[in-house]
Amino acid sequence: MIGNIYSNIKMSQEDRILLHLINNGKISNKECNEIYGFRHLPSVIRYLRKRNIKITSEPRNGKNRFGGNVYWVDYTLAPMREQPHQVQKMIQNFKLQYGAK
Repeated sequence: MIGNIYSNIKMSQEDRILLHLINNGKISNKECNEIYGFRHLPSVIRYLRKRNIKITSEPRNGKNRFGGNVYWVDYTLAPMREQPHQVQKMIQNFKLQYGAK
């Protein structure tokens, strides 16, 4: 098992990221690649947003190991009270099904 407790469960990329957001609140493209092996998180986030799941994008910047400027985005799941009712139900079902926090 590599990196997470859900790695042996057959799930779509979108469901894995949604579950990660439910449990951890946020994720970056780098974390997504390191934990799940997905290389393009923005497309997964776009799909989740099309399902009316409210996810915010928070731009970040810093320095890489060579001192160069780098830019990335942290994606954060909006609080339950801001999610549409149908999304709240879906999130509750995810929590029950996968034992999420």
